[in-house]
This record gives sequence, C-alpha cells and structure tokens, in this order.
Amino acid sequence: MPEFSWEPLDFLDALGVIPIEEEDGISYSYQVDRSPLTMSLMIWPLAGDVELAVRCAGVSTPIVLLNLLNSPGARVVSAKDGKFIEFAAANMFSGRYDNTRPAPYGFRLWVEPELQVTTFSYDV
Repeated sequence: MPEFSWEPLDFLDALGVIPIEEEDGISYSYQVDRSPLTMSLMIWPLAGDVELAVRCAGVSTPIVLLNLLNSPGARVVSAKDGKFIEFAAANMFSGRYDNTRPAPYGFRLWVEPELQVTTFSYDV
C-alpha cells in the first residue's frame, strides 16, 4: 500500500502547533487546546493510519474518537467559511489518492472558526 499522501507543512499551518515526531517519521502527534476542548491527532504515514480524539475538560472519555486505517491521505482546505483538513476514508475508491484533489468520502476536521468534526462525500 502506498504511503499516506499529505503535506506536513500544511498541517502545521492549519493546526498552529508543531507535531511531536517519532523517530524516522513513524508517527506525528498534534495537540490543539481550545478550552474547554483538547484535540489530539495522531498520524502514522507509513501505514496510513489516523486517530482523532476530542476531549472536553471534566469528561473522562473522549467525546469524539475516530480511527481510520489505511487512509490514502489528507489535504488542508481553506474555504470561505473556515479552514479544515479532509481525511480520505480507506478502500472507498479505486486508484491512487493525490492530495491535490478531494477524496470522494471521509471526515473533516474543522480548525477554523471552531473545532468541529463532520463527514463528507463528493459526487463520484
């Protein structure tokens, strides 16, 4: 399986935090604090795995916990209503994913104007 297609510098710009990178680029860990929410994003680019957890202060378990296995990639989008990262769902379409085009299905992590997680689909 091809590696996860993404631009780490775009993620740095969108999330506004420097990731903690595991040795040899095995994983990238981002943590964004927007009180009372904390968002943790882990990416394993060699495997194409993504984990997203959104926690709320005072709540012991995450209010959102998503895992994508074998995701072909993600892209950062700046739209007129905000900025978000689109993560492509795995095995939902044929061919190699190119992060310059939208994937047909997946989830969005909105970072502007507020943290929000939504699903999306485009006509295929």
